[in-house]
Amino acid sequence: MKREKPKLIILCLMIFILSFSLAYAENGKKIYDKKCASCHGKDGKGNSAMVKMLKVDASLLDLLDKATLDKSDEELISIISKGMNKMPAYGKELKDEEIKGIITHIRSLSK
Repeated sequence: MKREKPKLIILCLMIFILSFSLAYAENGKKIYDKKCASCHGKDGKGNSAMVKMLKVDASLLDLLDKATLDKSDEELISIISKGMNKMPAYGKELKDEEIKGIITHIRSLSK
């Protein structure tokens, strides 16, 4: 019985972490859909109408582009927080956890 207790505690912790991670990712998706999808597309591949309107290279809006996916989380946090090119800065509007949730969602789109 004594050996089962640590296993039960570990199992409970794993379930808690998994449920927290899923909620974190779901919140990131909601924010992405609200703030990012109009330019980057629901699927992350970019919105062709916005490419034309903003007069930018399509790869700038394609989040599944290798150059974007190769960026570290810290680089993506900086881009989302400070903005880049024609993308506005969201650092004053979003909490760090929300930005990390967006990045989690972006990474999930590539799978």
